[in-house]
Amino acid sequence: MALLKEEKLSFQELTEEEKQKRGILGRLYGPCADVIHATRNGRNYSEELWEKVFNDPLVLEMIEKGGIPGELDHPVDRQEICSEKIAIMMPELPKKNDKGQLIAYFDILDTPNGRIAYQLAKYGFQLGVSSRGSGDVYEDYDGNESVDPETYTFNCFDLVLCPSVKTARLTL
Repeated sequence: MALLKEEKLSFQELTEEEKQKRGILGRLYGPCADVIHATRNGRNYSEELWEKVFNDPLVLEMIEKGGIPGELDHPVDRQEICSEKIAIMMPELPKKNDKGQLIAYFDILDTPNGRIAYQLAKYGFQLGVSSRGSGDVYEDYDGNESVDPETYTFNCFDLVLCPSVKTARLTL
């Protein structure tokens, strides 16, 4: 499991020139997933699942081409990403820390939804982040629900007010 080896994601502060050139208002940083603890809805997302996600050729292509875009809030009527709703970009794959959390950073883009997210973060609200995807859920031998890595399709991480992973709160 090479991608999720325990290592720190070094926070990269951008210069004002770099932010302006790339249309970045700010950078959010923190946990985006947890491979040990269940989500608020009682589901486990295993390390195996995230390994599969971050080895997916489409995910790797998105990272290579600039990052994985995310929206402000999960849409209720679709799984695919709508370019008009994009607020953030995850420019590189997350790293696992010693607590079993995947740590990532997200650039807040200078888009209508990015500006809303940036104002909330500047105000002091600690936005959450939540994965968007679909897959089958099964019950393990202990009676816990887990998302099946073989059927899970990852779309992106979205900014949300209340993340399903309690610790998935980001810092500006």
